[in-house]
Amino acid sequence: MPLIPLPLHLFIHFSLAALIGYLVGRRFNRICLGIAFGIIGGFFIDLDHVLEYFLVYGFHFDLIYFLEGRQFLSSDKIHIWFHAWEYLPVLLLLSWFWRRQKAVLVILLALTAGAFVHLVSDCLINQYPPRNYSLIYRYMHDFSAQELLSPEQYQKYIRDRQYFGM
Repeated sequence: MPLIPLPLHLFIHFSLAALIGYLVGRRFNRICLGIAFGIIGGFFIDLDHVLEYFLVYGFHFDLIYFLEGRQFLSSDKIHIWFHAWEYLPVLLLLSWFWRRQKAVLVILLALTAGAFVHLVSDCLINQYPPRNYSLIYRYMHDFSAQELLSPEQYQKYIRDRQYFGM
């Protein structure tokens, strides 16, 4: 439940992802590759919201429910499988192993940088502490919304559940 309108939230992610991808690609003279994988890492990371929806509701898709974030409200869980700091060092390590293959290096670095700016901007936009974007931390708290959200955020969460009759 973003504090800014969803279109603006997505625009920020897309713009930052394209910019960071451009910068990575420019550094290695592979601009198109950098932009493409910056966008994959920094914008399409949000596809885990779709995955979360299908895990909660199955293959019956309701766009309104999805846009309202009901998958989180119904399950009382916050998995967001792709939103995790833990992937970044793995991608950096892979980029070190593939450092002599310029195209692969650009792909891995653009994915890493895109994901990094996405997670940082999510922390700022959603006002969640960085630890909430740790898969290990979420696992240790059973992915529980009540455990992961601040008391104020959880109260809003409860109001949203009541509004939707959950």
